[in-house]
Amino acid sequence: MESPAENPSKAAEYLKELNKIIETQQELLEKQKRRIDELEQQVAKLYHENACLQDEHHRHLATCRLQQGGHPALPGPLGAIPEHARHDK
Repeated sequence: MESPAENPSKAAEYLKELNKIIETQQELLEKQKRRIDELEQQVAKLYHENACLQDEHHRHLATCRLQQGGHPALPGPLGAIPEHARHDK
């Protein structure tokens, strides 16, 4: 069996194939890096949105407590569900 070092044309062909593989892998890595960047941006946006919603929720709870006269144990005017309520069947 002839090794690539013994046949220069086969060695050149082998190197071309390796270069194609390397190029393909580099392109794939670049695509994956771009996708990771997109996902990181999306996570940052969702993190910010979540923080805003949590803030809004806390303000809403504070408003409900003020409307109830500072008595969180009393039912709200709309029969609000207590926070962390369990739903059993």
